Amino acid sequence: MACENLEPISTTVIADDVNTIMLTFDAIQIFRSVTGPAGPYNEVTAEGTRPRLETDKTSYVFIDNNGAADYYYKFRYFNTVSGIFDTFSDPGRGAPEPALQVISIQELKDIYLFGVDLTNDQGVPYSNAMFVWYIKAAVDWIEKRLDLPILPRQYEERHDFFKYDYDKYIWLKLNHAPVIGVNECKLVLPGEQIVKVFEKDWLHIQRFDGQLQMVPGTGTAGTILLGASGAWIPLIYGANKFIPDAFRVIYEAGFGRPRDPKAVSPRDPELDQFPPDIKHIVGMIASLGPFNVAGDMIAGAGIASTSIGIDGLSQSVSTTASATNAGYGARIIQYQRDIKDQIPHLLRYYKGPRLTVA
Repeated sequence: MACENLEPISTTVIADDVNTIMLTFDAIQIFRSVTGPAGPYNEVTAEGTRPRLETDKTSYVFIDNNGAADYYYKFRYFNTVSGIFDTFSDPGRGAPEPALQVISIQELKDIYLFGVDLTNDQGVPYSNAMFVWYIKAAVDWIEKRLDLPILPRQYEERHDFFKYDYDKYIWLKLNHAPVIGVNECKLVLPGEQIVKVFEKDWLHIQRFDGQLQMVPGTGTAGTILLGASGAWIPLIYGANKFIPDAFRVIYEAGFGRPRDPKAVSPRDPELDQFPPDIKHIVGMIASLGPFNVAGDMIAGAGIASTSIGIDGLSQSVSTTASATNAGYGARIIQYQRDIKDQIPHLLRYYKGPRLTVA
């Protein structure tokens, strides 16, 4: 049965003796099974998307934009001229590429690289591996620049016990936001003595700000008032106004849908997906690398102008490329300006001071 949770899946083919393989074959066919390792398998590559073998290149990446974590893949070498093919490889699962969930290779080409010739001097399309690399680098750059987790990741933090905050329904400020969900929150005293693991339906989280509070539910445990500051703390610590590292929180932060409905409250559908402004700036940053490569290829690698002369007739072609200027320099400069202008707005919105209730 086909999986409904489709996502970009990366399949890597390692051709250890590629120069020998190229004596017979010139491309790679990728096949996919949606039902398990036994198949059936259908080709997911086509004439224009089959990875082409290159001299001394041993690693080839194919991105299946309609893949899933439980799909299986296998490959075989192929000759595009004669149509002959090699035996199939063993089946195996691909690997999800989280950065491609922010913006896909096709979105990058259609929106941010529109009108650009994305082929080399021989007319061969640039490899998907190049676009994957620039998208990953763009996501990594903007996460560091904004100090903001975009891709979901897990954090484990220790927070101090303050009597005043305890009386305010254990007010904790998590270090990373937006929060996708809290996996575990517990009270641990010196000596690693676990005093209380808090029920998930007690947790009340402001996802955007990372503010966490605990409100007991109904039942026996719910009759305990958090305002009684020694409720879960042994007598030896009960009078303390401060205990270091008393609360341990394991949680997931970034943009994405919570896997456990009890792990976050209240729900915020806007944070369940990557915001358009984040996708936009990632797209602009990721396009700068391909722009530079494509600009260098306009008249041929490293060529700024060329001319042809036949029987007294001549034709010259000059580009904007030079030792100090890229072929798509105008678009690069415009994107760089847009990126520079947007960074302060993103910082102010996602990281600026916000009102929290304690």
